[in-house]
Amino acid sequence: MSRWHNVYLDGHVHFCISTVAGWEPRLTAPAKALLYREWEAVRRDYCVRVLAFVVMPEHFHLLLWAERGVDVRRFLQRVLANTSRQLQRGGRFWKERPRVLAVWSPRVMRDKLDYIHLNPLKRELVAKPEDWRDSSFREIELGLADGPFVCDSWDGIWV
Repeated sequence: MSRWHNVYLDGHVHFCISTVAGWEPRLTAPAKALLYREWEAVRRDYCVRVLAFVVMPEHFHLLLWAERGVDVRRFLQRVLANTSRQLQRGGRFWKERPRVLAVWSPRVMRDKLDYIHLNPLKRELVAKPEDWRDSSFREIELGLADGPFVCDSWDGIWV
């Protein structure tokens, strides 16, 4: 059992990571499409805003916000359960529960946003962050809403 303790706070942005079991590169195009559909559906049910994301071959990062921290937890539980059921029949698709950290300052928020967007570059999967299509970089930093998933507004959220 993991010693990591997730922190969910009301009215805070949450930095989240979830990893495929065995750290295997199983987030293929169909798996990513399913993940985006689940984010879209479940964010409405729990009034969770998806502010930023990156989907890598074996994990994803999110910045999420909800008025109630418990709704962030419920969002993640439902997304992971639904995708796991469809992607790994009779087994476990995701490594374990996601890791979640409540963001407590504008500087940390910017650090987490940069970490998310620079992840593909750091892993040498692309030469520039805007080349990684499974990321909110183009939308947030360049103002282009042409990615596979459109994020929610940052209006009213401290940064």
